[in-house]
Amino acid sequence: MSDAYVPSVPPQARLENVGRGALVALATVPVGVAAWLVLWGFGFIVSLVAAGVAILALRLYLWGAGWISRKGALVVLGITVVTLLLAFFGGIVLDAAQAFGEGSGLGAWGAFRHPNFWPAFWDVWPDAAPEYLPDFAWAIGFGALGSFRTLRAVFAATSAQPQQGQAAGPAEPAEGFGEPFVAPPAEPSTEPEAPGHS
Repeated sequence: MSDAYVPSVPPQARLENVGRGALVALATVPVGVAAWLVLWGFGFIVSLVAAGVAILALRLYLWGAGWISRKGALVVLGITVVTLLLAFFGGIVLDAAQAFGEGSGLGAWGAFRHPNFWPAFWDVWPDAAPEYLPDFAWAIGFGALGSFRTLRAVFAATSAQPQQGQAAGPAEPAEGFGEPFVAPPAEPSTEPEAPGHS
């Protein structure tokens, strides 16, 4: 008998802490927004950021939750979408700060500290927003392209999980996000057997 044998874990033993997974995955938001803003500052909208956001959200969720179900997949999807929307809006704010900074001589980062920046931004926002619609369409397209493969793999893996009460074989890694996360097998009991049992 091989020492490397690992018993399959029934679905009941796969513990998922959705709240903790979501909380840990929220760290994706500032990282994704920052990466987007760096590229936006150079004039790029790339699917690479969206792919990175989806993968990071998934990895962090798995790290925090320990396993992923359909509910967890929805959390990852939600965090990915919110991150990309905030990132796009952040790009618009950066454009406004650069314009305000050039006009005032403060520079982009100095504009954020100026007390008139945010009132001026919200005053021009209704007129400026339609100008960003083509960029928003590109961002949606590239965002979907970048994150589609990872999110599809998550949903495919969660839909293939056995339902409560069904037998489960060994967990298969889902394409796109590596090895499955399963609860460790129970420790063998050290209590002596009761007499008369075989």
